[in-house]
Amino acid sequence: MNCTQTEAARKFVLKIRRHENNASSSVFQAILPQLRNTNPIRRRGIAGTIRNCCLETDSAWWFLNEVKIMTPVLYPLAGPEELDLDEKKGLDPDLWLEGPDKVREPDATTRLFLVETLLLLCASGRKSRETIRLARTYVILKWADMVEEEENVSERINECVQFLRRDEQGTPDGSSDMMVSESLQRPNTTSVQITRLDGDDGDYDAVD
Repeated sequence: MNCTQTEAARKFVLKIRRHENNASSSVFQAILPQLRNTNPIRRRGIAGTIRNCCLETDSAWWFLNEVKIMTPVLYPLAGPEELDLDEKKGLDPDLWLEGPDKVREPDATTRLFLVETLLLLCASGRKSRETIRLARTYVILKWADMVEEEENVSERINECVQFLRRDEQGTPDGSSDMMVSESLQRPNTTSVQITRLDGDDGDYDAVD
């Protein structure tokens, strides 16, 4: 059993610890790089822990803007496919620089946990989805789904895609894709701009 299935354990993993030099850290931030560990059992356990911690929807802004969770979670889902220039725009270079040498996560359970992490973040509110769209998550999911052999993983990917490609309530048709397109046309899109989009905590909720 993964202990983060309990709320108490999740609170412990997410607790911010302050240090003498004014730096802060958490167990969650410390274990995130382990998604690239060579041990498949460890990767699976870490992915499960991350997925469970994302049940804490009040932490969605922190995950996306302070922890910068998107690249660590998307990296194992990225593969060796050659992306065109349009697909690379706005995408973290870590997700495509390895080119044909990049190996997608081989363990289906780990892939499932990672996709479910994205799904939980998508469900946490409109501002979360805006940040996830700007990270070009759809590009990685599109290619991952093309080669996914496990039906349950593919179904979860499609649920994420439905969240990301749909227009938000009260916005014009095509507005979600337009937002991403416009952000890519602006030079030097930075995390500061993304933070501004997400500054209103009122949009980080479990139900829109």
